[in-house]
Amino acid sequence: MKERETTQGTALVTGASRGIGRSIAAALVAAGWEVIGTCREPRSLKVQDRVPGVRYLPLDLANPRSVEALARKVTDVDVLVNNGGASPVGPAEEAPIEKVRELFQLNLFGAVRLTQAMLPGMRARGRGAIVFIGSMRSEAPSPFSSLYSASKAAVRSFAECLRMEVGGFGVRVSVVAPWHIRTTLPQERLVAAKSGYTEAVKRVKESRDRMIATAPDPDVVADAVMRIVRARRPRSFYSVGRNAGLQAFLIRHLPRGIVEASSARRFKLPR
Repeated sequence: MKERETTQGTALVTGASRGIGRSIAAALVAAGWEVIGTCREPRSLKVQDRVPGVRYLPLDLANPRSVEALARKVTDVDVLVNNGGASPVGPAEEAPIEKVRELFQLNLFGAVRLTQAMLPGMRARGRGAIVFIGSMRSEAPSPFSSLYSASKAAVRSFAECLRMEVGGFGVRVSVVAPWHIRTTLPQERLVAAKSGYTEAVKRVKESRDRMIATAPDPDVVADAVMRIVRARRPRSFYSVGRNAGLQAFLIRHLPRGIVEASSARRFKLPR
């Protein structure tokens, strides 16, 4: 780790106990930030999973009361990184509606509420940065990720509108969209017993697992976050990961039918 610089300010990173969130927290600490990291149970966090210099606070994004408790406790931050979330895999037809609500609470509503809590202080100081960790799955059709993709698409839309609302107050808002990162993001399988989708879901998940196993490590996401934090006028959207820039370009410029057909072929799905 680099030698600590002069304190830059305070940053709050959700989901900071592993994977992408842990890498972001470590990068901020190394750059001289006072970092508050969240996880569900800080007291049970193993020593090797803790980032030296990070103050851990409890947060269960799936629980609105837990989100409100953190929003009351922490309001004065210069950087907010909305990272925590989950990525279930399964057919939209069979997803229990309570699981859908829980996922949107995890990936969207919790981030929205924390953003609301941090904005007054940022506006009063005339500065601040809010970073949302999105996903390239919000940009292209991906089978059996309909709920995750929808929640991340909502995150991006929210962030882009927010960026226009608060830019005049000196608050910067950006989305970082990973494309296959080697991490341990929870991927619960939501498939009914004797489902007609079982074999297809298995095939798609196995394919994704192989891509994740050989993907770049989470530091590439942390690097993008640090570029945003340091920039006076960061872009609204950053794609990261192997060939992420090319993927983002093709997804945005190719006809949607071609993008859909390419995804179906990759996972050997009938059309």
